[in-house]
Amino acid sequence: MELLVSIAIMIIISTVIASNQKQFGAGAALKNIVNNLSLSLRQAQIYGVSVKQLAPSSSQAYTTTGFNAGYGVHFSIAPSYPTGDSSSYLFFLDTKPSALVAPNGLYLGDMNCNPIGGNPPSECLDKVVLGQGHTITDLCSLESGTEVCTHEQLDITFVRPAVEAKIIFNNNGVLMSTACIEVSSTDGKKNSVVVYTTGQVSVRGTSCIDAL
Repeated sequence: MELLVSIAIMIIISTVIASNQKQFGAGAALKNIVNNLSLSLRQAQIYGVSVKQLAPSSSQAYTTTGFNAGYGVHFSIAPSYPTGDSSSYLFFLDTKPSALVAPNGLYLGDMNCNPIGGNPPSECLDKVVLGQGHTITDLCSLESGTEVCTHEQLDITFVRPAVEAKIIFNNNGVLMSTACIEVSSTDGKKNSVVVYTTGQVSVRGTSCIDAL
């Protein structure tokens, strides 16, 4: 009887440890993904406002210095946009349409890094897949105290000499002050990344509803 009781206790303890370990692993994976997302935004910021030079090409009218292209991160989470994909995001180059026109702050292409609608070659530089079943579940804005989480597309870009972020939802060309990208795991846990027009990028261990 004592042996059976000891075995039962060991089984219970092992089950609890295994369950906690699984939850810890899932939480760590989600945290790692949102941290990588924040690093992608920081990379775009560094490239856009400081040292990443783009060489001139025959299809674009760049200055002789080559430091006039923006860099950004693009999200498209609904099928209403070309090949919408909530399980990935794009790191892209925001090119100038002509010598006297600034980059528009929008990604030109689809989520498979292909050009669309007769645009020039796709601006996509890298496609980042979240992995492990994680998805981008919300793209939220906050303007004048009003929070909106029904957006399906988001572009965040940086271009020198300004250090501020260009935040544009749904390809509408309207600059917003705050954006929140929410990432969810398969078990329903949510973390988010908040980006302010000042250039600040903040990782939050909550949903966008609670983060904004």
